[in-house]
Amino acid sequence: MLVCWQSTFLLAQSNNLSVCDMPSKNCLIWVNGELGNVKPYSMQWYNYKLLQLDSLISIKQFNELKRELSSLKVNRKLPPMFSVHMRIYQAKLDLIDGNKSHAKKLLKLSLKDLQQLNQSFYSPLRMIQIANLMQDLEQYAQSLTLLEKIKTDFENSRDIYLKLDLYGNLGHVHRHLKNYDAALANYKLSLEFAIELGNEQQISTLYAHVARMYQATNQLELAELNFVKALAHAEKDAQSSTVMNSKINLALFYVQQLELDKAQVLTNEIDGEKIEIHQKDKWKVINDTLKTGQ
Repeated sequence: MLVCWQSTFLLAQSNNLSVCDMPSKNCLIWVNGELGNVKPYSMQWYNYKLLQLDSLISIKQFNELKRELSSLKVNRKLPPMFSVHMRIYQAKLDLIDGNKSHAKKLLKLSLKDLQQLNQSFYSPLRMIQIANLMQDLEQYAQSLTLLEKIKTDFENSRDIYLKLDLYGNLGHVHRHLKNYDAALANYKLSLEFAIELGNEQQISTLYAHVARMYQATNQLELAELNFVKALAHAEKDAQSSTVMNSKINLALFYVQQLELDKAQVLTNEIDGEKIEIHQKDKWKVINDTLKTGQ
């Protein structure tokens, strides 16, 4: 999944407020308030709705995202590009739920639509979206080729948001290809841009990606250090889903290293009833291991 999924305001680029320069908890709070101040189903309303949905998927509030998508499906005919993003959100939820067949159908349709749009209105951020969809479709070589081209074409760009997303997705694709050293290097670069932007949720997410790559390359002390940093920044973010994700990731690491006392301390702080579906499998592994003590 993307480090930072942005709609790039494909409907009408009318929102230039810095609070929503990228999907975040603060953007979600702001846009939830603004949605009640604009005419429902106007162009501005759809722009705000995209910001809301982008933020929900970015901060991993998937249950709320499902509710929002369900409410939109029963409404009037939607603008074409809004519908494309609706399909992408639904496909990513389907992947999380394990419904890969339906997800791939939606992703293929969305990929085709975005590629056609980009022929008329080129956007490097949209190209990154296309590369990200290719990863969801397990087209890793094609995704890597596209991302490397964007990297070359925009090497001198000062767009921090572009670089954050670009290097994050390069990290993802190298991870899928098991090029763990390359994945680590790209995640570190993405992390630098997240730190420059000061987005605690993205900083936390990227520290976790860095930690996993240290773990994959058997650098366990560095892995632990970065999982701990991920949790520290999640707590600064003060978003319950971000904190819970970080605690589960760190607890799983401790379980895998058979440091069960440390894992138990973290699990005692987690409300199992509030865990999002994408963390259910990790939560089960943690609890099963703690119950058996091995």
